[in-house]
Amino acid sequence: MTHDEIVGEIQRRAKLRGIRTHYCGSSIRCTGDKGKPDLFIVGPFGSAWLEVKTAGDDLRPDQTTWRHMLIAAGQVHYVIGEAQLNDGAVDALLRFVATGEAA
Repeated sequence: MTHDEIVGEIQRRAKLRGIRTHYCGSSIRCTGDKGKPDLFIVGPFGSAWLEVKTAGDDLRPDQTTWRHMLIAAGQVHYVIGEAQLNDGAVDALLRFVATGEAA
């Protein structure tokens, strides 16, 4: 799967659960510090920042800085790829954000 296909599938699954998402596919229009996670999700029971990666793609240094800063600020940050779409991890996260029900 491509990066945008993974993002699109997460957004599709989130919408089914009433979760709000934000993705800016064209970072050329974004300002500020580079490396911000790709996708932000929010529901009635929580929120999370998702960095989407395709197979063999690792976090860049600026993405790692964002990850550490978000976690230090008490935010939830995940690195998500096709494997997490297929193994139930994404669905468990979305279920928790939507209902508060843990896996």
